[in-house]
Amino acid sequence: MILASVYGVIIAIGVNLFAQTSLIVKVRDRARIVMHDGLVYLRNQTSSRSQADLMICDVNASTLVVNKLVGAVVGFVASGFALTSFGSTLFNFGIGVSALFMVIAAMVGFFLPEQQLRRLANARRRSFLHSFSSFLDLTNILLAGGAGTETALIAASESGDGWAFEQIRRVLTIARSSRTSPWMELARLGEIYSLVQIQEIAGSIQLAGEHGARIRSSLAARAESLRYQQMSEVESSANAATERMGMPMVLLFVSFIVLIGYPAVTLVIGGL
Repeated sequence: MILASVYGVIIAIGVNLFAQTSLIVKVRDRARIVMHDGLVYLRNQTSSRSQADLMICDVNASTLVVNKLVGAVVGFVASGFALTSFGSTLFNFGIGVSALFMVIAAMVGFFLPEQQLRRLANARRRSFLHSFSSFLDLTNILLAGGAGTETALIAASESGDGWAFEQIRRVLTIARSSRTSPWMELARLGEIYSLVQIQEIAGSIQLAGEHGARIRSSLAARAESLRYQQMSEVESSANAATERMGMPMVLLFVSFIVLIGYPAVTLVIGGL
C-alpha cells in the first residue's frame, strides 16, 4: 500500500512536469548546474586529499571521481536487485532496513575506488623505495670507483629498469637541464610522491656536500639505514601474516576433532 502511494506520487509529479515545458527546462538547467558544481567539488576534495596517491599512480582526479560515482550507482542498484530477488523468499526486510542496506552498499561502492587507489599507491611507494635503495648502492659503488657525483648518479639511474628508475632518470634530466642540484630535485620528487625517506636522504646528502663532507660515506650510511628499514617492514609484515594464519589453523584443528569425535559421541549417546 505504501509503495503504491509512493509510485502514484512519482507518476503524478512526472505528468505535471511533462505538462509544463518551461518548468522542465528550468529544472533541467538547474540540475545540470548542480551536477557540475557537485562534480567540481568532489574533484577538488579528492585531489586535495589524495594528491600524492594520484600522482604516484598517474591517475587523474576526474577519473577517480567518475569511478567513485559509478561504484556508488552499481552498489545501490546491485543491492536493490539482491533485495528484490531474495528479500521475499529468504529474508523479511522492511522498507527502512532495505533502504539502509542500499545506502550502505552505495557508500561502500563510493569509497572502494579510493581505498584501491591508496593500496596501489602504498605498493608503488614500497617498490620505489626498493629501487631507490639499489640506486643508492650503485651510486656508492661508482663513487668508490672514482666517478664524479653527477656522473655516478646518471650512470646508476641508467643501469636499472622499471617505473622507479624512469622517474629517477627524469628527475636527473630536469636537474641537469635547469642546472640545479640533483639532490634537490630528488627531494622534490619525494615531496610530490609523499616519500619522506627520500626527502630525508636527499636533504642530508645535499647538506653533506655543501659542508664538504664525504658524500660517499653519507650515502652508504643512508642506503644501509633505508635497507634496514625495509627489512624491518618485511619482517613485521611476515609476522603479521603468520599471526593471521593462527586462527584458521585453530578452527581447522577444532573442526577435525569434531569430525573425528562426532561418530563416537553419537554411538555413546545412542547406547544410553
